[in-house]
Amino acid sequence: MGSTLTVDNIVGATTAANVKLPAGAVLNCVQFVYPTYAGVTASSYTSTGITMNITPKYTSSKVLVLISAGGCGVSGANNGEAAASLVRTIGGSATTIETFERFVFSSAADGNANHISISAFLSFLDSPNTTSATTYTLHARTSAGTLRFNDHQVSGNASSQITLLEIAG
Repeated sequence: MGSTLTVDNIVGATTAANVKLPAGAVLNCVQFVYPTYAGVTASSYTSTGITMNITPKYTSSKVLVLISAGGCGVSGANNGEAAASLVRTIGGSATTIETFERFVFSSAADGNANHISISAFLSFLDSPNTTSATTYTLHARTSAGTLRFNDHQVSGNASSQITLLEIAG
């Protein structure tokens, strides 16, 4: 037979901030939706401007990074390809923690150039091992043309968002 604990408040012995939740519990969640256009034309990884920071409560915490990037790829030549990387910055020190290769190909022609809508859904579970402010940024590169994130004019109602969830370790 199971038992039930019913409470109105949980208060730590010295402060409420000291209450430890079990592993897997979400401790913090931050999100931002980017409505502003960001273009990437570089063949090496460049910041898209899609970025967010979180300050983990415990060094044992994990951070689940969820990114939904919308927009379009524009290329004067067919078969442009793109890739993305996730960069973590702590105290000014940036580290690429994951790469996502070939998330879009551009080959559909329209009246001006080659356009294809992009919807990149990226997720990564990180163990930053810090209680310092930690910034996560989506970087991207393209082999041809321009990646246009949050480009409402070309691909309709495109926007990007980044969500960071601190998870108890």
